[in-house]
Parts: sequence; C-alpha cells; structure tokens
Amino acid sequence: MEINRIHPLFGAEIVGVPADGTVPQVVIDRIRAAVESEGVVVLRGQQAMTDDDQIAFCRRFGTLQKSISIHREDTARRMKRDELTDLSNVNADGSRISPEDTRRKLQSAGLLWHSDNSFRSPPGLFTFLAAKIVPPEGGDTEFSDMRAAWDALDPATQARIAPLQVRHSLAWSREQVGAPPLSAGESANIPESVQPLVRFHPATGRRSLYLSSHGRDVLGMDDAAGKALLRELTEFATRPQFVYVHKWRDGDFVIWDNRVTMHRATPFPDHKYQRDMRRTSIEDSEAALAA
Repeated sequence: MEINRIHPLFGAEIVGVPADGTVPQVVIDRIRAAVESEGVVVLRGQQAMTDDDQIAFCRRFGTLQKSISIHREDTARRMKRDELTDLSNVNADGSRISPEDTRRKLQSAGLLWHSDNSFRSPPGLFTFLAAKIVPPEGGDTEFSDMRAAWDALDPATQARIAPLQVRHSLAWSREQVGAPPLSAGESANIPESVQPLVRFHPATGRRSLYLSSHGRDVLGMDDAAGKALLRELTEFATRPQFVYVHKWRDGDFVIWDNRVTMHRATPFPDHKYQRDMRRTSIEDSEAALAA
C-alpha cells in the first residue's frame, strides 16, 4: 500500500489496494485515516471492481445512504442497487443518453460547487465515486479544501461566521441551474436540513467551512444578505490555491470527506462521448454534527 500526496494542501493517491469487501480491517483503517487527513483520496486501478464490490467496500466505512433517485417517479433507474447513484450519460443498453434527457438535466446541479447530501439529515460523510468510462476530454472533478479556506480567513470574519447555521435545500440547487423541480416523491422524502456554517473535524481537530450550492439561506439573516455571504465565502473558498483538479483515468475510485471539501463536475462534450460514473455515500453521525 503506497500513499502519495497529489496537491500541496490536500489529496493523496493510493496504489496497490483492491476496493472490494475482502480488504483487511487494518487497511480500511489506514484508508479512513488518509481520507480524514487528506480530504480526497484516489485509489488507482480499480477496473475489476463490480457494483457489488463497491457497495461491500463502502459498507466497511459506515451506514450507506440510498440514492435520492429512488424517489423520482418520471425517470427509470439503470442501477439495480438502491445504494448506487448513476452519474452517467449511458442507458441500460449501452447507448448514450441525450443531453436533453430529464436524467441528465437532474445531474446538472453537480456543475455547482457543493457538498454531497448536505440537504439530508444526517448529511453525507464520505462519498465514493467509481469511473467506468472516462471521456477523452473534459469531465474533470474539482475539489476545494475548506479547511485551508477557513484558515485563510481573517480572525474577525471567523468569529462572525462561526455561530451561523444554514438551511440546505435540494430544490434550491436545482433552481439555480434550471433543472427540473422536485417531484412529489422527492418533496415527501427529501426535506430541507439545517447545518452549521463552520464544522469541527473530530479526527483531525481542524475547523472548516461547510458550504454547498444546496445552502439556501442563513438562519437569522436577511435573505439577500445571507445569500450574499454564502456567495462571498464560496468564491473565496474556491480560489485556485485551494483547488485540486482531478483528471480521471479508467479505473479510478475516488473517496472524499464531505465535511472538509466541496467539489463540482466540469463539462465535457456530452453529445460526443460517454461518461459512466457510479457513486455511493455513507451518512454522517449526529455526534459529529454536535461537535
């Protein structure tokens, strides 16, 4: 097991570990520690990993969240397991999905900076994303280090924003990109959540901003002022010095800690190429949120 740093501030690459349910617990513990300290970890060479392998591997880290796509009535799911979220433009028969398809439009909010499942309670802890088909151009994923962004804020700003709480909403992030609104099933099963604007990481002792495109407003603030604050902090936290750009290779399996990172997908020629990505995630704990 070889761990190499991939960015001056955060992120690591791990070579020599198969991502399946047979990995010894000591290796799982080392991977968890790497994710918690580095924020983003890339496991290379996972072409042989099946969907069942991915789910079995992720279950070793905590309680799996089910995909929110199971609550959508007007789209068909390609994935056979409820724990898998399909972030692809590929049909079940292998053909390419049109960019105008509802399924692709629902994915468009992923182009905004966000933390996965921040609109859920409890929110997402770790996300696991497996690359099955990678386009030859575009389709990168950008990550920002929210710990480094917090550290770079002046003390007065840190003191001002530390007690604040933010309302997170899936409907709000979709609205920003003109994606289809919540369906009846989504509205019934995915209520809004309230999350702290600043989080304390129990494993590292570091503080970080907790931002997301799902963050709709700041509790106790005027709506316009709250949105302006979230926009200002997001622009600050995604400056180039805080960002790692992951250029996908076939077989990459990337794990990240949603407590200390934001990420976004970048566009690719959707009308020309296929991109097949499968995501799983585990939920945070109420104890960690309280901390």
